[in-house]
Amino acid sequence: MRSVLKIVLLFLVVSFSFAQSHAQSPYRFEAGINIGTLLYQGDLIESPFGSFKGARPMVNVWLAKPFTPYFSWRGNLTIGSMSADEARFQNPSWKQYRRFAFSTPATEITGMVVFNPYGDNGKSSDRTLTPYVMIGAGATFLNIRRDWSSLDSNAALKSSLQSGYTKDSAHALPRVLPVVPVGAGVKWMVTPNIAVNAEATLRFVFTDYLDGFSYTANPGRKDSYYGISVGVSFLFGGTGVKCPVVPRE
Repeated sequence: MRSVLKIVLLFLVVSFSFAQSHAQSPYRFEAGINIGTLLYQGDLIESPFGSFKGARPMVNVWLAKPFTPYFSWRGNLTIGSMSADEARFQNPSWKQYRRFAFSTPATEITGMVVFNPYGDNGKSSDRTLTPYVMIGAGATFLNIRRDWSSLDSNAALKSSLQSGYTKDSAHALPRVLPVVPVGAGVKWMVTPNIAVNAEATLRFVFTDYLDGFSYTANPGRKDSYYGISVGVSFLFGGTGVKCPVVPRE
């Protein structure tokens, strides 16, 4: 985990240094708000893409500043939650006996570098649809509540989980996790100053306790989560939205 964080932080530092010598940009700031959901991926869900069962709303507010036609900085505040309940799944059938569940609110703060391959930072007189990719680092704040109270009373099942249950019970659940977000999206300029977007961002958290379970489930598989959302943004300064000028008397 440390090596990955070092690489990401190095990339951010290099980008910042590059920004100091390439300050030209088509507008000064872009502010946006996105609405979507966070989807957990881990031991309690078999699908590699997570599950919408129990999905809850998420809001992401962000501020971006371009520093070249290709790159921009973006700060994000994301507020949402995650949960999973094995009792909701009929397959595989053993989930109806284990019935593990968890839930947690999630407040995430990240800084990211956004790359626009067209070199116009999404603002062009002859192009309205622009893809982008992004990577960054940050932290997510959690309050994990795990629930194994619905475990089937079958003695053999309980016996097979006892060793893992003991280890997981002794493990303190994380309250703050470093996170490496990697995402992609597409932006559509509705007007010269207003854009709508759709994006998906995977978060690597480098732990198997995002859901509160590890040894009683699959300790060899790390947990993660991702968000999907749609939103609207506004361009300010430069050739973007100009602040109103109050006339002098």
